[in-house]
Amino acid sequence: MDVISLMKKVKKREESVDIQEAFNIYNLLRARYVSVQTVQLFKNFVHDVDWEIILDKFQGHFEKQIKNLEKLGEKFRIIMPNRPPLDVKFATRINDITDDYIYKKIFHDLIAQLMSLIHAVRSTSTNDNLRSIIIQDLIVHFEDFDTLYKFGKLKGWEEPYPTFKTSIIQEEEPLSTSEAFHIWDHIIMRYEQIELIAIFSSFAHDTEFKVILEHGLYIYNKQINKLEQLALKLNVPLPSRPSQPVTAPIDPETITDRFMYRIILNLELSSLDTHVRATIETIRNDTLRKLWSGLLNSELEYYDKYLKYGKMKGWTRVVPMT
Repeated sequence: MDVISLMKKVKKREESVDIQEAFNIYNLLRARYVSVQTVQLFKNFVHDVDWEIILDKFQGHFEKQIKNLEKLGEKFRIIMPNRPPLDVKFATRINDITDDYIYKKIFHDLIAQLMSLIHAVRSTSTNDNLRSIIIQDLIVHFEDFDTLYKFGKLKGWEEPYPTFKTSIIQEEEPLSTSEAFHIWDHIIMRYEQIELIAIFSSFAHDTEFKVILEHGLYIYNKQINKLEQLALKLNVPLPSRPSQPVTAPIDPETITDRFMYRIILNLELSSLDTHVRATIETIRNDTLRKLWSGLLNSELEYYDKYLKYGKMKGWTRVVPMT
């Protein structure tokens, strides 16, 4: 089968969904219904005007996502969850439900939704259009999460977190222990990925695939240089660097391009999870959280293209269709 036929085959698959994608549509829609109900419920007890404006913004995003998911469910003939009431209203206010409590509840709900969305991104591999929609929803959710966290800090609703203690006094935003860990963890992750991709690059048979691997090495090396400088600036201990790659004298025929492609695809998925956790657990340093968000957005774009390339080559696993 030639390349053009493969591309047509991939394009045709976008008109259907596999068994996991059908569940993803159902599960995400069910979660959005609950999200809207939760916001509607708590808006009855909000005291702060600015807080109500932010909740209105979140509700608008949720309702837009619901419309998109309902259209997808109808298009692919998926049984949908029961729709909630149009609105939730109370005639009285309960002062015991404070804005502080509502903030913490919405905060944890958003985290749960982020984890649900990244799982949906990971497991939506057949329908490229559906994956693109879910990725966009994930990006919007992270923007809402960032807005929520900054607002909570401004209002004094955030709790103090354990501080990463160093001999260097931080002039601006000090690191928490979790933030220091994620800097170190990202460096370790990129070291291991660079070492493995360099080995695979020397074994790759397909010329295009080899170019993709070398481009990935270039991007990861740029990122690692930035992370190393950040670690030095913030006095985070640096791990040992990997050894320089050595060209293998023998080309093992048992290591196929498809085998290497799938391993690197799993590395991409692992990277996405690492970026998500780092963004969520960066609870003090806004600049650092922006860095993780940038890495996540870049990784999402690269993962999407890399998955499409593998589908065109016939290297991806084929999930059963609905």
